[in-house]
Order: sequence, then C-alpha cells, then structure tokens
Amino acid sequence: VLGYFFHVEQDEGLHHLTQKEVKARGRRLTNAHYTFTRLASPEVELKNLGLIRAFLPETNIGVLSESTRATGYFNMFPDFDGTVRQVPLSIYYEDKACMPLSLQALRYYLVDAPSSLTLSRIGVEAVTLGDYKIPTDEIGRMQVNFRGPGKTFPHYSIADILKGRLAPATFKDKIVLVGATAVGIYDLRVTPFDRVFPGVEIHANAIDNILRGDFLVAPNWAAIFDLMSITFIGLLLGLGLPRLSAWSGALLGTGLLAIWVLGNYLLFLQGFLLNSLYPFMTLVLVYTGITLFRYMTEEREKKKIRSAFSYYVNPSVVSEMLKNPDKLKLGGEKRIMTVLFSDIRGFTSISEKLDPEALVHLLNRYLTDMTDLVFKNEGLLDKYIGDAIMAVWGAPLDQPRHAALACRTGLEMMSALARLREQLAAEDPNTPFLDIGIGLNSGPMVAGNMGSETRFDYTVMGDSVNLGSRLEGACKQYGVNIIIGEMTFEQVKSAMYCRELDSVAVKGKAQPVRIFELLGEPGRVPEDRLRLARAFQSGLTAYRHQMWDQAHKVFSALHHHYPDDRPTKLYIERVAELTANPPGPSWDGVYVMKTK
Repeated sequence: VLGYFFHVEQDEGLHHLTQKEVKARGRRLTNAHYTFTRLASPEVELKNLGLIRAFLPETNIGVLSESTRATGYFNMFPDFDGTVRQVPLSIYYEDKACMPLSLQALRYYLVDAPSSLTLSRIGVEAVTLGDYKIPTDEIGRMQVNFRGPGKTFPHYSIADILKGRLAPATFKDKIVLVGATAVGIYDLRVTPFDRVFPGVEIHANAIDNILRGDFLVAPNWAAIFDLMSITFIGLLLGLGLPRLSAWSGALLGTGLLAIWVLGNYLLFLQGFLLNSLYPFMTLVLVYTGITLFRYMTEEREKKKIRSAFSYYVNPSVVSEMLKNPDKLKLGGEKRIMTVLFSDIRGFTSISEKLDPEALVHLLNRYLTDMTDLVFKNEGLLDKYIGDAIMAVWGAPLDQPRHAALACRTGLEMMSALARLREQLAAEDPNTPFLDIGIGLNSGPMVAGNMGSETRFDYTVMGDSVNLGSRLEGACKQYGVNIIIGEMTFEQVKSAMYCRELDSVAVKGKAQPVRIFELLGEPGRVPEDRLRLARAFQSGLTAYRHQMWDQAHKVFSALHHHYPDDRPTKLYIERVAELTANPPGPSWDGVYVMKTK
C-alpha cells in the first residue's frame, strides 16, 4: 500500500496545474476508496454533510503509483493546541470516500477484507472493515488510544534491512509501515504521550486499536454522568466548605479534584472518553465563590484585629499576624534577610548645642524623613535606638530583592539628609551639621516575636544583625557614609556600584569578611568617583600581595587627586607601618577591628 496526502484547501501554489495533470493525479489513487458507501436513508445528500473534503491529492510518481496494489492517505489534523488525538478514516475527493493508509494496510492484512462507510443525516454513522466495526465521530475521525510514547512499537532502520542484518522471520505475519522518522522531514507530531512522535507510528496505533478492539469512545451515558458529577461536586462543596477551615476546605477541594481525575483515568482505561470540563469548572467556580464569600465576611473580623494592633506594630506585621496567628507566640523563623543600621554622627555634641525642645524637633524631622523611606521601600522599621534606626528587609514577609531594597533605602537616606540640611540651614544658619553612617548586612537571621509571654516585639537577631551594627560603626573609621557586607555586595553587585574597602575580622569573630562602600546606582554616580574606585582596587590588590612600593605609589597618587578621601589616607598609613614592620608570610591582609 502506497501512501499519499491530500491538499484540503485550495493552495495558490497548485494553480499552475493543468486539468490534465489534475486528472492524472486522480488516476493514481489506486484502489483508494471504500468498497461500499451506504446512505442510511434516501433523503441523505452527500453534498450537505459536514465531512472532510479534499481539494487535490499529492500522489507519488507514476511508476510507483501504477505498480502498487492500493493507495491510502496519511493526512492528520491536530487539535487547536497542535496535538494529534484522532485520525480521519474518510476524506472525500470527487464525491468518493477515500481510505487512510492504516485501513488500507489492515485491509490487505485481513486478505482483502471488504470496507464500508455508512452515512446518515448527522454524518458518518459507521465504518466497518471485514468483521471490525470502528467507532468514529460525525465527520469520520477515530480517537486514537495511544499505547505510549514514541517507539512503543518496534522501529527498524532501512539500512539494517538492506544489509540483511535482521532475522528472516522479523516481519513474518506482521503489518510493516515504512516511514521517515528523521527530524528534518517534518513527519514528527505532538501526541498526548510525546512532544516528538513519529507520524508513521500514529498509523500503527490506529491499526492496533482496530485489531484489539479497545477504542476510546464517548458513551451514550456521558451527559448523565456529567450532570450527576456536577450535582455531587456542587452539593459537597456547598455543604462542606462553610463548615471547614481554609486549609481543610483546600484539602476537600483538592481531594475532590483528585478523585475526579482518578475516576476519569479509570474510565479512560476502560475505553470511555468523557468531557471533564464541566465538572471541573463546577469545582473551580463553587470553590472560588464560597471562598470569596468567606473572605468578605471574615475580613470584617480582621479589621477589628488590624485596628487593635496597627498602632503598635508595622502594618505588614499585622498582615502577617492575620495570615499566621501562631506568629504571636514566642519564637519565629530563620531566613536570609538584610538589616540596616543608621546613626547620627556626633549626636552627643549636637544635643549639647540645642535646647531640649529644638533637639526633639530636629530629631523628629530627621526620623520622619528616614522612616518614610524605609516604608517606601517595603522595609520593616524594627526599632529606634535613641537617634539610631534599625530596619529590616525580608521579614515578616519574604522579599527576594531584600538586599537591593535595603541598599536603595540607604542611598535615598543620604539624598534626603542633604535636602534636610539645606532646609535646616535656611531656617537657622546656626543649626548643627547633620551627618550619618549607615551599615547594611545580609545573612541568616532569626525573625519573630521576642520578649515575655505578655509583652513582646517583632524583631530580628543573629550574628548577621550584629555585623550590620558593626559596619555602621565602621563608617566613622573609614570616613564613608554607607558600608555593606560581603553577602549584601554579592546580591547587588550587578545593579549597584561599590568600592571594596577592606577585609576585616570584627571583634569577637575570627572569620574575616570583605566590606564595601556603597556608591550608588548606575547613572547616578559621578565619573570621578568611579575612577577613584577602580584605582583604589588596584592599590588594594598590591597591598594584599605585600607589594608595598606599588601600593604606596597608587595610594599616594590617589591622595594627590582626592585629598579628602579617608580610605586612601588610611591605607597610606597602613602601608607605611607595614613597610617599616613587614608581616610574616602567613599574613592574609585581614584587618582586625579592635572596637565595636
């Protein structure tokens, strides 16, 4: 049996064919039609039926077509999602019903079994081949009951056959389908079992379905089954959800869905194909509707809780409490977060210059501006410690970009401080100059309610928090405004400009950490600051390799161009000391901080 395919639409590329060539193609359809085509009643008119019709066949070359016993088309029509689930058992061309390659092969396997097609007013009523009756839909498509993914049926290479590498009995009493499986030949299809499925094997599945008689069919009782399923699901959810908690309701919905899927699967194994859309939509709509109704009624209760707690804790903490009331207990959870500490430089001397009322007014203005920035960038204001601010990102809600949000807050704090200085100077030229240091660090921290059983605060704690506080204190020593830890740098280095300052071991900790000055976001850092950072890095590299002359040369040149840069001065002093007193070969360039 030789294969061919139909053009089912009028393709402009075929308009050049003459009438003679078109008729020649039709003559090459050797024994291509059903033995019998029956009309169920005299009033059935073939032209009025919604059947698959072809425009023109694309046949093989004449010498092959004339030497074959029969021909069969191998057209397939994927569903809207590109998946092949059915094969057409009849295509009409010139008012004759043509047979597919699979039926033709099976027909001769059954020793020239007669084939027939019965048509009624609704379309295809029956397809028979010998003693086999094949169920189809009204346009003649058979649902394929796939045996599995590609190569479920044995595949053999044509090269092995030509070179005699197969046993003589390999193909004895078998139906052999010859087709291309190479990727570039396009006969690869998407099926429910495989995204790359040889088209020729779909015909093998169809033949196997017919021989075994295990078809997939839509039973007559499918509509009743759907109605009963919809009623059962609707009643069970309607009665159960209002009486269950959110988690129990979710388990009920999930359980019903699992039972429904399992039931459909078991029926599928028996050859029944059901429309699961309507019961599934019932489950989704009823569950969603009842859940929304419960949400609206429970929201009134949540407002009472929110109004009681919002005066004492951040609104985001209240939201977390409403979602997880157990977080009101002592304890909490460990996660990766970023902490920010800021502190006013020389606040003691400032407080001595101002009377109490002016001091409180100044501090409140400063804290208001800084706190607004914390909230703007989705941070949690942990606490005020005198004039210091402690804020956290990554708690109580998870924030994947916690480090970037915290760094942006630090940069915006410096901009806001500059504006506040201008306002204060305009109001009173004698107002003390405000400057702050900011330390940021990321790492594992424990977040939760800390305190007694009756009075507690939501806060974070851990070594990473302590390091953030130490970095804020180091700002004064290094003469910069913002210092970030190594883990924070690793999370923001692709989005922020930084200058590496040092590798330090803080007091009480043996493990050194690299620390960085946060410069700013791309497009907002002056070019001279970037040049300084790049040159400083080369000096730092020479310093760590004990190349004292090279380090001194770099830092001295930097000091000449940037005389106010405190880190440069610091390294000039260190290089001078280490040149006079060289360290041993085990020196790793780590600076031990002696103060907190």
